[in-house]
Amino acid sequence: MLVILLLFFLSVAWAAEPLVLDETHESQIFGETRHYRIFLPGDYATSGKRYPVIYWFHGWSERYNKAVRDDPHRNYDQGEDYDGNTIARFVGSHDAIVVKWDGYNPRTHDENYPRPYNISPVETDRQFPMYFPELVSFIDAHYRTIADREHRATSGLSMGGFMSFWVAGKYPHLISSASNFMGSSEFSVGPRGFDVEYRHDEMQGNYDGMSTRLVTGTRDFIRFYHQRMIGVWKYTRPFFETQEYDADHGTPHMSDTFDFHMRAFAEPLPWPAVWNHIDAYPNFPIWGWDVASDRKQPGLTVLESVSPAGFHSSVREWLPSGRVLPNVKLWIASGGDYPSNKPQLVTVIRLRDGKLRRASQRADAEGRLRFELDGGEYEVGIGAGPILALGNFEVLGAPWASDGKPVSLRVRVWNKGAAPSMVTTLHWETPNPDVDVETPSRTLPEIPAGGFADTTLLFTVHDPAREIAKFFAVVNNVRLPVEIPMFPTAPRAREFQIADGRAFTVFQEGVKRVPLTFGNGNGDGRANAGETIAILLPDSDAHRAAELFTNDWCVDLTRRMSDDWSSYDHVGASSKYSLPLIKPGCPAGHIVHMMARIQLPNAPNHRIEYSTIEFPVSAAGASHSGSSKAK
Repeated sequence: MLVILLLFFLSVAWAAEPLVLDETHESQIFGETRHYRIFLPGDYATSGKRYPVIYWFHGWSERYNKAVRDDPHRNYDQGEDYDGNTIARFVGSHDAIVVKWDGYNPRTHDENYPRPYNISPVETDRQFPMYFPELVSFIDAHYRTIADREHRATSGLSMGGFMSFWVAGKYPHLISSASNFMGSSEFSVGPRGFDVEYRHDEMQGNYDGMSTRLVTGTRDFIRFYHQRMIGVWKYTRPFFETQEYDADHGTPHMSDTFDFHMRAFAEPLPWPAVWNHIDAYPNFPIWGWDVASDRKQPGLTVLESVSPAGFHSSVREWLPSGRVLPNVKLWIASGGDYPSNKPQLVTVIRLRDGKLRRASQRADAEGRLRFELDGGEYEVGIGAGPILALGNFEVLGAPWASDGKPVSLRVRVWNKGAAPSMVTTLHWETPNPDVDVETPSRTLPEIPAGGFADTTLLFTVHDPAREIAKFFAVVNNVRLPVEIPMFPTAPRAREFQIADGRAFTVFQEGVKRVPLTFGNGNGDGRANAGETIAILLPDSDAHRAAELFTNDWCVDLTRRMSDDWSSYDHVGASSKYSLPLIKPGCPAGHIVHMMARIQLPNAPNHRIEYSTIEFPVSAAGASHSGSSKAK
């Protein structure tokens, strides 16, 4: 009997041993043979089962079949590193397949190219996001997978963690859950010549209908940027979780994160009824829709609040408030949501000036409608009835929304439908804790078709360090979202420089002192109407250029620059600064109030400092001398 029991347990142990195979396939995207490693359950050959798939993206200096180059004892594939908490160990005890793709991307046949995935900077036309759907199709065709988005996930480490979130956010219609082990929050991405700054902090809208998880470490060199990202996603993304471990850069407790994916496979989120998407590529598919453009410059196509009732669209240089690119042409094909060969009434509102056009369009045989727009901001409504959408908001009585203080907003409500709306009640809600909404119910007047009405939102955020607050305007059971940037109470800057064409010694790349000329003006050190300026705050024997925020009508803040800190902290992220334009029509003597934010190097725990800035506007062409100091 003892022998029989021993043989039984040995057979169970043997059956649990996963199959770890290194394979290849021919890629049409890359035009070459590509490698991958696949982890199959031990009983794969005999079970007849189909399995969900986790696609794993390795980090810098790794390969699909090789551990970290400078630390070969950090093997998370198999073996006893990480206390045996490895991919193979997990697959050996779970009904799941893991596919580890190869991020190796040499520019020449014999090049030893350690940076994977062709990101930051973009150096070739070989695009891994374009390759991902091809790899998925190949795996689904050659292995017993459950071939739907509900049973497909991405995960990865470091650069691979960034890629996991980026690829999942680009293809949410292919992915139901995504995790990220200590990945950078920012890189340059996109096709060559179109590469754009892609920062996860601002891309939370790409994950509608998806569960997401970020793993951080107490001793990780990227943790400052993780906390900045969490400070946004925690309050804007449902189904987002984060876990911090006492660990440095790596894959601690890998099974915890893979268990997160197994739970998502067991209870997948449905396709979202309303979705958002931001894409760096000029042409892309998303949720059954197709978008094409003639964009010849870096930028981001932004689709918001997309549903069968319509959408909001724009093309921007950066997010959230970058300059729109109206010279870009967009061609958008909807999903097959409409009765085939039946007419639909389409209303298009150009938000820049409220110009309206309306036409009847017949859905094609597949139930799709087609729209031709430019890169400006548009609200598009589909249907014969009233269709409400939230437009821009304005902070009243203050230049920004402050934590700990009552905030009053004027919010525009558009009717992008073809019929007037009735008098109704709008109810404000928030999913965020420590936020009080005063008078949450508001009467919304009748809004003519193609017109708008303004309403108010009064609230207080009691968290002194909240960076963003999210609200929903609920009208006739429709939830219309709005996200409000928040700022802490900050001291007034007693000394600062206005750079309007003058050279200063400033910090760049975190710690390097560099002579640079900022702005475009007469160099008198004052803000003259018609000038582009920078605000420089003193730091030791040099200055730091500030990122600026205000709702002042005299200031155009659509130009934001990035100071890449990669050579300093090796993360791939950057510090931001603004180059505001003082509008030509701004009257002399007008007082500008701004919130200034600078990032101070203290790797790995950088610091953010806020201060308020005040200065008068001089007349266009005025000439003065001296630096600007607050009185």
